[in-house]
Amino acid sequence: MTQDFPLPIEKAAEAKDDLLSTLQKFSSKHKSSLADARLEVSNGLAAGALNGNIKGAARDYGADIGVRVFHGNKVVAGGFAGKSLGVKDFGKLGKILDGLLSVALKRARLNSASKEKQMKRFPKEGGGLYSTEFAEVPVVQKEWAAPYKTNPLDADLGEFVQRSEKLSKEISGVPGVATNSISISSFVEKKMFASSEGSLIEQTRAITEPSVYIAAKGKADETYHEWIAEPKGLEALEGENSHGKSLEDFAHFLAEGTVELANAPVAEFKENATVITDPWFNTLLSHEICGHPAEADRALKRETAWAGRAWWFNNLDENMLGKRIGSEEMNVVADPEIEGYGNFAFDDEGAPAKKTILVENGVLNGFMNSRETAHILGQEPNGHMRASSASSMPVIRMSNVYFEAGKWKSEELIRETRDGYYIVGQKTPSIGESRQNFNITCWKCYRITNGEVGQLYRQAGIEYDSRDMFMSIEAADDLKRFNVPNCGKGTPMQTMRVGNGGPHLRIKANITGKR
Repeated sequence: MTQDFPLPIEKAAEAKDDLLSTLQKFSSKHKSSLADARLEVSNGLAAGALNGNIKGAARDYGADIGVRVFHGNKVVAGGFAGKSLGVKDFGKLGKILDGLLSVALKRARLNSASKEKQMKRFPKEGGGLYSTEFAEVPVVQKEWAAPYKTNPLDADLGEFVQRSEKLSKEISGVPGVATNSISISSFVEKKMFASSEGSLIEQTRAITEPSVYIAAKGKADETYHEWIAEPKGLEALEGENSHGKSLEDFAHFLAEGTVELANAPVAEFKENATVITDPWFNTLLSHEICGHPAEADRALKRETAWAGRAWWFNNLDENMLGKRIGSEEMNVVADPEIEGYGNFAFDDEGAPAKKTILVENGVLNGFMNSRETAHILGQEPNGHMRASSASSMPVIRMSNVYFEAGKWKSEELIRETRDGYYIVGQKTPSIGESRQNFNITCWKCYRITNGEVGQLYRQAGIEYDSRDMFMSIEAADDLKRFNVPNCGKGTPMQTMRVGNGGPHLRIKANITGKR
């Protein structure tokens, strides 16, 4: 049924030769250091129901284009321009591309002049903030596609409508559920990248992302919202996902669990508690206090005005690189080469995506970077410069960032805990500006007494100093990763899909709750 879409994803690939030739002609004419372009087209379906009644459905497309130009005589700086596209725009794509390149060139020239002034004014700080060179990456012409089984574009929108409405009616019948919302979305996207250096890259993947919202009423009110988020086709709806449940089983699981929570007592604050966190909760833990501060732009203060810094990197001379920040059992990696939302072959500046060890046996080892920040830090580029759409400017974004497995068995961690807490499921983060401390709430919190999981509590979570928590880590061997569809970063805000997780961890932290 792909012919039903006004702008099929194949249109992106049809334009690739024109992208490359236009870029190379432009760069040659204007003597730019580098110019690149991204073009993407997506086709997908979505439907949603509220309390058993359909509230919306769509079978639609999206298309975007964006360019970068780096230019300057003494100091090289970049300029960006991008826009969303309609069907008729593909008949004049060359003209649109030329216009965007001209705008980006003007911005690059202005940025170059401003950058040169700032580097003269702040020579020490400027060395960390700016580079006049890029780390080299290979020139490639390749195609890459993430595998999937059932093509979403062959689906009938009516099936999405009926399935979401039927499931929402079922959930409305669960005793204690006051409100529920079920949505189903799935799409395929094709992205093209071309550079004046000669690279021409095509990448294709499917995304299936149903979500469930539950509001429960018991002794108190409780709400919960979570996705089944997978870089797969419709097979993700049938249990081929990180939760291992079909959409229907997942919705009932969340509904019944949230009703149970609504009748549980509120957790009480406990200082310096022994806490065991499950892989689902560690999705958010690894994301917020390991992933974001390991993005090189944050470490180099480029994101300070947007969303913060990194506590383990003050400047190029004062930082924790090569120093201990956690226990011997703390290992954290960023791996875009494995399955997950953070899986891709090349980033949005054509750099190959590579596994990067961020923390090794408790020692800070490296950062996710761009070609420019790689040169500043003296690292190899590892392909983490990405944008949420071609019309947005690429910034450094995490890929699949997670705690690696340890040697403990998860049941041993619990069995050998005399007095502690078991944290299950992610909910809401509140993080210090430099990620030096955190407060992250969970779905469920259980008391552990003499090695057994007992009383359930609601409105709980953990808070602590990041380094103190890192130093206490004991890791199990049951590594599991989940996908996060709503990672926000940048100004204007960009929402990115990434992967996170880890094994069960035993740590020290404060249990949040009433005092």
